[in-house]
Amino acid sequence: MKKVSLLSLIVLMCGLYSCNFKSNHSSESTSDTVAMKKVVIKEGYHLLGDTANPACNVTITMEIPVNYQQKNDGARLQKILTPLIFGDEYVGDSLFESAAQKVVLSHIGAYKEIEPEYEKEMRDHGEAYSFEWEFEYTFSPVYNRNDFFCYALSTSEYTGGAHGMYSDLYYTIDLSYWHRIVLNDIFQPESTDQINRVLMNELLKSLNLSTPDSLLELGFFDTENIAATNNFYLTDDSICWVYNPYEIACYATGQVDIKVPFKAIEAYILPESPVRRLIK
Repeated sequence: MKKVSLLSLIVLMCGLYSCNFKSNHSSESTSDTVAMKKVVIKEGYHLLGDTANPACNVTITMEIPVNYQQKNDGARLQKILTPLIFGDEYVGDSLFESAAQKVVLSHIGAYKEIEPEYEKEMRDHGEAYSFEWEFEYTFSPVYNRNDFFCYALSTSEYTGGAHGMYSDLYYTIDLSYWHRIVLNDIFQPESTDQINRVLMNELLKSLNLSTPDSLLELGFFDTENIAATNNFYLTDDSICWVYNPYEIACYATGQVDIKVPFKAIEAYILPESPVRRLIK
């Protein structure tokens, strides 16, 4: 992400705090769920500071973990999630709000850098192709019980072109041990091929197809690319893998979700895996 000047940083930070910061705090929690606080940050900027010109609009809607079992558990969970969600450059930002505000500033700063290009288009042609930018981010839990916290980042971005891009990313935290759960924490190391076969079977079943080759007609790429990743979330009885546009299929196919019941993969789950807490 591109840097902005200190003056711009101060001005925009003041605007974020005074005009565009909304908070809805709910501290209710039970012994196995995390209490959340809702925060919305909105900021916009028109090229050359003229409201008649195209604009960059950034909206970040966050449900932020604030409380669990101990006093500092909310901050502890934020410290785990912040570098996962925002990137390693934000590892020092213990609060989501601080990191999110830096993301807003970065987008606005990058947008200001295209002002000379916009002026040139207007000067040379009297009009300019679309310079509209739009960023929307939503942070929210998708599973928040049984001492698991599955957190989703949904993004929608448009910076010109035929269409925008969107994605959903998931991070599952085991609150019993305070770390992110990945595939190595769930499955036996030698079970990769079996898990991928189950994934394929569940995908075909969900689409009412009989053979993997049938997927190619629906815009999927090489079917061998359909494999388990760390982009998943838990439910009471299953694991759901999510594949964003262009990962295993073309943009027109859209996002692909493959929900796999625990009973279909229980034989491959490690005896000591934390997800066994959910298997009845």
